[in-house]
Amino acid sequence: MWKLLIADDEPKIRRGLAKVLPWEEMGITVVGEAEHGLQAVELCEAHEPDILFVDICMPHLNGLEFIERLRQTRQDGIVIVISGHDEFRYAQQALKLGVFDYLLKPVMKSKLEDVVGKAVETLREARHEQQKRHFIEHQLGHHSAAIRSTFLNRWIGGQLSRDEIERNLAFFNLGLGGLVQLIVLKAVPNLDIGEKRRVWDKGLLAFSVHNIVQDLLADMSVPEHVVFTDAKGHILIVGNIGGGDWHSRCGVLQEQVERLLEKPILMELSPALHGVAELADGYARLAAIMENKSSLTPIVMLTKTYIERHYQNPALTLGDVAEGIQVSPTYLSKQLKKELGLSFIDYLTEVRIQKAILLLSDPHLKVYEVAEKVGYSSQHYFSSAFKKVTGTSPTLHKRGVST
Repeated sequence: MWKLLIADDEPKIRRGLAKVLPWEEMGITVVGEAEHGLQAVELCEAHEPDILFVDICMPHLNGLEFIERLRQTRQDGIVIVISGHDEFRYAQQALKLGVFDYLLKPVMKSKLEDVVGKAVETLREARHEQQKRHFIEHQLGHHSAAIRSTFLNRWIGGQLSRDEIERNLAFFNLGLGGLVQLIVLKAVPNLDIGEKRRVWDKGLLAFSVHNIVQDLLADMSVPEHVVFTDAKGHILIVGNIGGGDWHSRCGVLQEQVERLLEKPILMELSPALHGVAELADGYARLAAIMENKSSLTPIVMLTKTYIERHYQNPALTLGDVAEGIQVSPTYLSKQLKKELGLSFIDYLTEVRIQKAILLLSDPHLKVYEVAEKVGYSSQHYFSSAFKKVTGTSPTLHKRGVST
């Protein structure tokens, strides 16, 4: 039922309006009658009427003052002025206050019925729109994570235009339109790095990695990033370059996730990418690398994981790695050559140089600092190794990256 309030200082008028139409049949109930503006305010607070009949001339608070106060507290009540004053200034002021209609006394029954009918129709339409909006908001809130995940996977899959990407980034309030870095990681379900054999369902393992990564990044107070899962079960992180050192964060993430789950973590970090234009290509490259890693034998996979965690150590040797994964150095050397086509030293150098390439994109790091971060105690030796792998010096590469 719609609620009607009648505000008029004349008792005869109030009684007449309360009985003039079959309110119950019209779906309306009269919730109160006010003889002055202040009483009308109190009744509005108590009953929150949907329709209000308001006279202009009332004691204590006139009709226009009452409507103005009403509009300050609520906007959805339909006000119909029923007044004995036909002066234009009253009607003009009432219209400015958003009244639904302005009727002159004595009002004809048919005219009042017509105006009230239109008011009820307006209320129905407003309620329908409100219900539809609430439903949409509820659905978006309930399914927002799934909707966002769909957008993110279409983004990395190269299925969206630039406008669609920017529009969705704004909609989900993701400040990732500038330079970003992409991290792809995945736990290896059939390998263990703890003392006990732990069997995981693949979906549960991916879910656990996702939640741990989210919690760790939250603990690090990392701004402007998003964590989600792709169709292959990889956990992806997209984070702004300006949000800090992702290279160091990756080391922490890998170490902590492996410690908690006792499973080796495969991880790849992209160079700086223009999020809107280059993320899909960057993802395709990293996904291919991850697939290649996943096809390796457990021994080589563990070796790569171990090197990923310890390449910063300038004194790292084949013997250290072999001891770390509990195989003989000779057997490990043969397996690396067989599966990767590289010796231990060549593979370690490749890992260090690829990490260096990522770090050289940071304008705040000096070349000697990059050398130290990737396991070279000598900048000269680092430059020599870098040029052998890439064909250029780290200094020239850095200039090229930063231009």
